[in-house]
Amino acid sequence: MLARATVMRNCRLIVEQVALSPGNAGSARMAALDRAIFELPPTGIVMTTDADSEVAPDWIMANLAEIDAGADAVAVVVAFSPATLAALPSFGSARHLEWQLADQHARLGTLIDPVAHDPWPNHIWAWGASLAVTVAAYRTVGGMPPVPLAVDRAFAARIEAHDLRLRRSHAAVVYTSARRSGRAPGGFADLIDAYASNAEMPCDAALEPTMDLVRRLLLRARCRAAGENGFGARWAMIESTTPALARRRLHPATLPAEVALAGRIIAALSPAAAGRADTPVSAPGV
Repeated sequence: MLARATVMRNCRLIVEQVALSPGNAGSARMAALDRAIFELPPTGIVMTTDADSEVAPDWIMANLAEIDAGADAVAVVVAFSPATLAALPSFGSARHLEWQLADQHARLGTLIDPVAHDPWPNHIWAWGASLAVTVAAYRTVGGMPPVPLAVDRAFAARIEAHDLRLRRSHAAVVYTSARRSGRAPGGFADLIDAYASNAEMPCDAALEPTMDLVRRLLLRARCRAAGENGFGARWAMIESTTPALARRRLHPATLPAEVALAGRIIAALSPAAAGRADTPVSAPGV
């Protein structure tokens, strides 16, 4: 109803109501982006956010600037809206170390296996609340993966597996809801509810023990240095078929030690950064 009542200036608004089967977050995002891609020329760019999110005023320009700089896809910072986070007074403080470690892990990535198109400051996330991609890249990877959950991360993995340039940017912020009730079973709202209800809930699956990450990055850097064509696909195959690279989940109780360890490694690799409070916000909850 809100979309149909919206009056747009200098652009065309298309509103369609579609019954999806199966009806889940993954199929909904795939259908929406496929429809947008259909409307765009080969040189076009599509950007997506969530209905419970609010983009920054410069969001479109920030994404376009990253793509103009050479990115094929862009994932900017997503944070919780202050109003909804205030309804979960213990959530932000309980998960603060998790977000801090995520920033440190992003920094380790740029120190051990730097990627020219994704320099520091960057982050480790890819959220559906903010994704931008060129039409060419979207078609190259075959569109959104047909998965019911975490389609955003699966899509980011597709981009990288095709040796396309994913920029995890701090150029803009999108504020999303910290609501605990959603329409997609197992979706982000259910995750927030689990975090708020259980202080021992394992950390986000994008995180892993710091030494596991360091070994992963060292191996990835060696594979990248080989300089062979098709690095992305080869690395995806190595990760999926090497038992030693299976990701282990972190638990909140281990976070103080993990943050301290990551900080020591960063200081050893980059002495100039030691003791500086220059780590940017890169995840919801901070």
